[in-house]
Amino acid sequence: MELKRGLLFGMGALLALAILMACIGVAGASDATMTSQGDARDHTITVTGTGSVSATPDIAKFSAGVVTEANLSADAMSKNAQTMDAVVAAIKNSGIPDKDIRTGSVTLDPVYNYYTQPKDSSEKPQIVGYRASNSVTVTVKDLTKAGSAIDAANGAGANSINGVSFELSDDLAASVYKQALTKAVSDGADKANTIASAAGTGNLTLKNISESGSYVPQQVYFGNAVMPRAAGVMAPPTPVSPGEQKVQASVTMTYTFT
Repeated sequence: MELKRGLLFGMGALLALAILMACIGVAGASDATMTSQGDARDHTITVTGTGSVSATPDIAKFSAGVVTEANLSADAMSKNAQTMDAVVAAIKNSGIPDKDIRTGSVTLDPVYNYYTQPKDSSEKPQIVGYRASNSVTVTVKDLTKAGSAIDAANGAGANSINGVSFELSDDLAASVYKQALTKAVSDGADKANTIASAAGTGNLTLKNISESGSYVPQQVYFGNAVMPRAAGVMAPPTPVSPGEQKVQASVTMTYTFT
């Protein structure tokens, strides 16, 4: 009986030892796999590629307004409406479609006697009239008409014309951005190859690439103010020069090497 118990105890000990050795082996194999993977992850080069393309804006915008004053608020608004109607009609006649003319603001404010009241007066400022203002924002999609549209508004009575802003249309911006993106990828690949060559490594393989930044300008504003010209005085057309705008793109690229 004692011999049987000893035999069973010995077999159990051997089984436990075998299980323990198997666990150690699995753990060792697992550690080796993680190390190998870790080494592979360490063999990478990450670069940022940038590219830019300049383009001429194809859209211009400006604001034309009318400011009128009168003793009565109704008179100020009436005079303003008449002149503004003439301004809008003149802009349309210059070749700008109705859909590209949008009301920007309409205001009516009291005018106080701040400048006529004595400095030492204790009386509250008095309303001496009313000032009405109205403006429209004009989008010009044919830049050859921008100058003539500004002149038409000015000639019809607009006494507040705010500077021209230039921007890229959606289609043009998208097309130019794709060109910049192509340049960014080429720049990133060139940087990665330069780094690999300097470090004495080779066999670059692109592992990951992502778009990491973009800049597409929306507007470039040029301040301007045009007052009505004197009657009978001819002036040269208003010059309009859109210049160029730079569209930029950047990508992040990760390469593996051996």
